[in-house]
Amino acid sequence: MQKEISKTFESGKREVEIYQLWEKSGLSNPDIMKEYLEKEGFEVKSPFTITLPPPNANGTPHLGHMCGYAFHDVIGRYNRMTGHPTLLLPGKDHAGIQTEVVFTKHLASQGIDKQKMGREEFYKECYEFCIVNMKEAREYEQRIGLSADFSREIFTLDERLTKIVYETFYKMYEDGLVYRDKRIVNQCPNCKTALADIDTEHEERRGIFAYIIYPFVNEEGKKLAKEKFGVEGITIATTRPETMLGDTAIAVNPNDGRYKEFIGKKVLLPIANREIPVIAEEETDIETGTGALKITPAHSPIDFEIGKKHDLPIVNVIDEDARMTGDIPERFKGMGTIDCSKALVKELDEMGLLVKIENIKHEVAICERCKTAIEPIISNQWYLNVESLAQRALEALKKGGISVIPPGQQKALEHFYENIQPWCISRQLWWGQRIPVWYSGGKKMFDWLNENKGKSIQDFEKEFNTKATGSGEIFLGEDMPESQNGEIWEQETDVFDTWFSSGQWPYTTLGGPDGEDFKKYYPTQMMIHGRDILFWWTARMLMFGLYRTDQVPYSLALLTGIILAPDGSKMSKSKGNGVEPSEVFEKYGADALRMWYYSDALPGSNSPLREEKIKGNRNFVTKIWNASRFILMNIDDSEVEVIVNAKVNETERVKSTKAHVKKVKKYIEKCQFNLGAEEIRGFFWHQVCDVWIEEVKAEIKDHEIGSKVRIEKLTELLYILKENLKIMHPFIPFVTEGVWQELVKLGLAKGLLMSQQI
Repeated sequence: MQKEISKTFESGKREVEIYQLWEKSGLSNPDIMKEYLEKEGFEVKSPFTITLPPPNANGTPHLGHMCGYAFHDVIGRYNRMTGHPTLLLPGKDHAGIQTEVVFTKHLASQGIDKQKMGREEFYKECYEFCIVNMKEAREYEQRIGLSADFSREIFTLDERLTKIVYETFYKMYEDGLVYRDKRIVNQCPNCKTALADIDTEHEERRGIFAYIIYPFVNEEGKKLAKEKFGVEGITIATTRPETMLGDTAIAVNPNDGRYKEFIGKKVLLPIANREIPVIAEEETDIETGTGALKITPAHSPIDFEIGKKHDLPIVNVIDEDARMTGDIPERFKGMGTIDCSKALVKELDEMGLLVKIENIKHEVAICERCKTAIEPIISNQWYLNVESLAQRALEALKKGGISVIPPGQQKALEHFYENIQPWCISRQLWWGQRIPVWYSGGKKMFDWLNENKGKSIQDFEKEFNTKATGSGEIFLGEDMPESQNGEIWEQETDVFDTWFSSGQWPYTTLGGPDGEDFKKYYPTQMMIHGRDILFWWTARMLMFGLYRTDQVPYSLALLTGIILAPDGSKMSKSKGNGVEPSEVFEKYGADALRMWYYSDALPGSNSPLREEKIKGNRNFVTKIWNASRFILMNIDDSEVEVIVNAKVNETERVKSTKAHVKKVKKYIEKCQFNLGAEEIRGFFWHQVCDVWIEEVKAEIKDHEIGSKVRIEKLTELLYILKENLKIMHPFIPFVTEGVWQELVKLGLAKGLLMSQQI
């Protein structure tokens, strides 16, 4: 019978067909895999679980996501092939701020105003928008060969997951970890929400240093200042003149001889015409600027702490949209901060109070998402005191309960825990999990009573000339509590920071501490994600996991680098230098892409996309197919049954193959995927193809079909091929499964390569 084996491996067509085979088998479901192992008589080892990093549900996953999943898949397939019921648990992230921004722009492009749409309808349509994107993302994940259990796929806004997130919040509130406070927050004027410190970046931008004279109030101070400084006041230097309208003091170092005798005196705040004191503060740097520091507690985290220490008033002059507000001259109200800065400098110059302006470059805090300059403002927010949680995580790290690859990142994580600050967990968004809190009498009254300890509801009524409509207490729960005596309950409008829910990912996706999957598959064994979210994600997963389950959620965190554009820059849609995964799949196939990534992407290292290397790996895929086809075409139909039942002799070639398999297994177990990839490529190409196949060709050349020599040599060669296919499969699953299915058709193998044991 003439064998029909395709001359080429058509990746575009065959990869889809092969994935459908895996999907139909159900072996990505660990429960089914366990049944298979038991049925086949294999040893059933402990379950192996990775909860996969969920890509944002607001768009198509990029090449970095896809390549990252190649790491998850090589580990998952290897564990499945070594007797572990394996769960790669997929999901998608609602990505609060980013998705709200993306969907708002999407609506605007259709002429739809988000505000007119209303919160409920916005949420509903945004949810549907994400569901469509999730389907596309799933197709991409399958194209890379990700052997995840998609029957368990979950969304961060799934009701089952949200229920567990809320339970965590309730517990933290009862334990005194969650609280509401009025503090300086990082406000993004573009995203219109508060951000945690970790959600900001720093970037060098152009700015100014303005030197401004603050005149003394009384004549004695003016005279003394004139003698010492040549002007009738203290000169301060600031990069943000607009914040001066909210100044409540000038701080000088008590050891600074220039200013000692001015401590306790008052200056007149220019333009605002408010008297503010000169205070002694040891933290003031004598060498910076003029050595005199303007203190604006409402718009600087450092000044906020100094203000609390000296009991200074807080004067808020900038709102959430970065516009001037509050008790300031009417002409500045509503101005943007930059315009206000220019107007103030002009007026100060006309008043003779502007000494000079220096053009500088300085570090500016910006929003991690949209790159807008952050505006520090005073605001009431929900906070989580993470100090005790961080301490437990730090102890687990130092005791070896979890390790991080590369090791240098573990030191960085330890440093993060040692210097951790309270985490602002509330966001002023519509998209996300609404914080389950209700205010009796309204949020305004609760916050006022919280700020003014010791004051009563009657004091609130008097302050605002209004009648209170509740007790000022709060209720935790999704549904509004019953009203008593006409009280009015106001629902919290803020949502949780996205990381509050995704930080609980390993156990919420498994049904929480009471879930059936949790009992079988928690704690998980590994977490693999990009190095850039170590502090955002791994740090929080460790803290939450220990808090809710008393166990570390995984024992190993492997941090990958970032896929860069070919020129070494970060891929960006706005730059137009991004690469669509579908283009690579169609051109070279998923196996070639995966092999490139294993070889180039060392843990923690960024990797520029190298198309010529992907092309080279496509040649390797072709080599596997051609070599396998040659072996199969040389086995006569009449020899199949004999070869299948023949004993494999322990030849040097067989011994070398076993040693090779053992070597690659060690590389995988140590997460040295680059060494594993180099080993399988070098061994198969240069040993199996270049040497052994040629040797066997010569050894059987003059022997008849069915002869003892042919049976012996072809049995040995088939064994070598099968063992190589098995150990290559975790790395390049499609072509290896494709060859295996050709073996199955010829009666030389059974089942799926995916389920074979090595």
